[in-house]
Amino acid sequence: MIKTTNIKNQIKIKELNFKSPYTFPTYQTTGDNSFMLSLIAGVRNAGKSTLVLNIIETEKKHLLEGDAKVYFVSPTKDAKIEYFIDKYPKNFVYVDELTVPSMKKILGEIEQRVVEWKNQYEIYEILSRYLKNPKNCSPEELFYLQEMDFFQNDDFGKFDVEHPCLSTLVIDDSVGCPMICDGRSKDGRWFQKFVLRHRHYPYYCNVFVLTQYIKAVAKYYRTNASQIMLFPFRDFNCLKAVFDEYSILFKNNINNFLNLIEDIRKRNDHSFVNIYYDKIQYVRIGFNEECDFTATPQCAVEKPKCIPRMGAEAHIKN
Repeated sequence: MIKTTNIKNQIKIKELNFKSPYTFPTYQTTGDNSFMLSLIAGVRNAGKSTLVLNIIETEKKHLLEGDAKVYFVSPTKDAKIEYFIDKYPKNFVYVDELTVPSMKKILGEIEQRVVEWKNQYEIYEILSRYLKNPKNCSPEELFYLQEMDFFQNDDFGKFDVEHPCLSTLVIDDSVGCPMICDGRSKDGRWFQKFVLRHRHYPYYCNVFVLTQYIKAVAKYYRTNASQIMLFPFRDFNCLKAVFDEYSILFKNNINNFLNLIEDIRKRNDHSFVNIYYDKIQYVRIGFNEECDFTATPQCAVEKPKCIPRMGAEAHIKN
């Protein structure tokens, strides 16, 4: 244990609690209201695309309804994708190739939707102040409302005032594209700027990258990811790369991590490790089993204790 000594003239750090003007939803699959920056990794046919589509379906209230949109980028358009295109024609967009032009088009549309929402929100805010008390509006605002006939033909009843329209970007089976694989390339540096700002204006976007090769994904993405969902791997180097990023959640004991992976492999039922590190942190098997790692010697081998989450709302079918 480290010994510390208090000193005179202490400087106190004050919390800067600037309240967000928006109330973003809490997701069932994470228990958090942070935007997801996720990496889903596993060998071929492990169930990666099935998993992400189940997450999107579970969170459909927030991701597939109203003005929300999902952009699914993949060279493979199978029956699962066709199902979502048919079921959610206004909210699910399929893109067949990950290129800079296609990504610029996606991000441009996301930005445009957010800007349009913000313009609508400003109108709503002025109109709300007017309805409470016309004196709350400036002469310029009153003139604007009169010019627009107080927006009598606009249906604000369907307008979501709690937060800007949400977007979700899924990139599947695109390893080899410099945008997600080479952070030092021109394309990689450009896409990295979006990744670092994905949860802020003008995007408000969840991001999922699906891959068979963890280390092929650029380090900037792996380092900033708040969530990794990992199916069993045969390659120890891949597993070690994941452990190094999240070792604190495994009590800094690699055996805790490897034993968990082995336990999932033996289940042989498309189970996966769910590691989450944001405002809350945890390690789970799937979504409903919380893992508790007891402090064991580095050389010890002990099966992780997994506790079912009582009352869990997320039931994901693999």
